[in-house]
Amino acid sequence: MRVTHISDGVAQRSSRYWFHGVDPSEWMPEVGVSDPDTPFTVNFGGFLVTGDGHVTLVDTGWGHRAGEIPGMAGAGELPATLAKLGVEPGDVDRIVQTHLHADHCGWLVKDDEGTLTFPNATVYVHEREVDYWTSDEVDEIPVNREFATKARPRLRAVTGAGRLHAYDGELPLSDEVTILPTPGHTPGHVSVMVASGGATALLVGDLAHHPVHLEHHCWLPRVDHDPVQSLRSRERITALAADRGATILAPHFPIPTAVDLDRDAAGALRTAVRTDLGSAS
Repeated sequence: MRVTHISDGVAQRSSRYWFHGVDPSEWMPEVGVSDPDTPFTVNFGGFLVTGDGHVTLVDTGWGHRAGEIPGMAGAGELPATLAKLGVEPGDVDRIVQTHLHADHCGWLVKDDEGTLTFPNATVYVHEREVDYWTSDEVDEIPVNREFATKARPRLRAVTGAGRLHAYDGELPLSDEVTILPTPGHTPGHVSVMVASGGATALLVGDLAHHPVHLEHHCWLPRVDHDPVQSLRSRERITALAADRGATILAPHFPIPTAVDLDRDAAGALRTAVRTDLGSAS
């Protein structure tokens, strides 16, 4: 199995946003900054997963309007990067959306008319995620109402083409790839486990925006829908990663960044951040 981190744009964002309600004196030393408004690099994009007889994308970035976002470098380059890797749009046969925030589902369509970017792909979205973004409830929160204006037409396009696969609970896609529910950031947020040859990678979506989130589970970004559920999902996924000696990857981590988890002799969680990965795009 091969997992490749692919960017659809890179920006600098204020550190403070990612540690909502936490005193800066607590998180600044861990992040390595002395000013809470110090920006750090945030990647937007997803992952290409191959090796099980399928071509799978986990998240689809900002999309064709990424260039309109201020301060974004390399905006909207996900399809071009796939082409450099030898993957054409018609080759992608599975898309897993960890959730439907605008920076994750953008390339489900390639234009304002709703033309599918990946016409042969089955798009997997958790039932709770579909239900939430198509409900009246989402309109009660201004920021989510704005997200919904991007998610709804993409869902309509995928559904109209007969390409949406909504599901509940854990879902194996192959012997090597399994979708794991990790709600909290959004109601139907999921992660993806890739396991092969004794090695495991966990693609955790927005369960973590910075590697330090995997050690401090209660440090959450402002935008989390249900902070209590986010905390529980982090605890469960990091425990799974530690027990399997897994590597955690997240789309917002700078490329290349991976976090290896295991346990010390006393059973305590132990993390190691790596930025020397052999392959990233």
